[in-house]
Amino acid sequence: MKFGLAKAPFGKSQPKEEPTVTRQSSGFEQFHALLQNTENMSVLDMSGASQANITFITSAGHRISSDDIIGTMQQCFGEDFYESQQAASTAQRFLEQTLTFPDGFFDGALVWDALQFLTSPVLEQTVEQLLRVMKPGGVVLAFFNANEKVKSIPVYKYRIQDPKTIVAIPRGPAQRCQYFNNRSIEKLFQKAQTVKFFLTRDHLREVLIRK
Repeated sequence: MKFGLAKAPFGKSQPKEEPTVTRQSSGFEQFHALLQNTENMSVLDMSGASQANITFITSAGHRISSDDIIGTMQQCFGEDFYESQQAASTAQRFLEQTLTFPDGFFDGALVWDALQFLTSPVLEQTVEQLLRVMKPGGVVLAFFNANEKVKSIPVYKYRIQDPKTIVAIPRGPAQRCQYFNNRSIEKLFQKAQTVKFFLTRDHLREVLIRK
């Protein structure tokens, strides 16, 4: 199934689209290091199917499943993106289509920046589902925009270039629903064993979570 952006993704404002960005990622570097320690791991990529990501993960001897969570959000919530999340019917439809995997299915999950576009209580329910499908000791990589002054943030598709480098391809802008600081992220993943932060120069807070 293909997912495309609406003309006004997530909200009605449409700031100028961001350029494609190639960036070094300490969070992904550590995620990759964990993959090297074990063979035949199962990895979830929540940025949608990507040949670059599939090739990178399978070449390392692991399995990969792809799930475009941003696309599912857009399909379920539509133009009135944040308001629709508060409606029980649309929230339930999203949860029924997201993370539909067995318990303890994955060793690692590349969530990228998807969680920052969800509001309570859908956000907490999605994190609960995410931790459910992770094996004990499994690792999740998530990104959150760390610039608290901006009202809109870019939405990206993420492609793996090498063990230290990722390419962020713009999907369009999004109105910010809330600002995530370290404390709020730790609270969100309070059931996890550890939460480790990497604050980058480009205002992206990278988070490595171990179940």
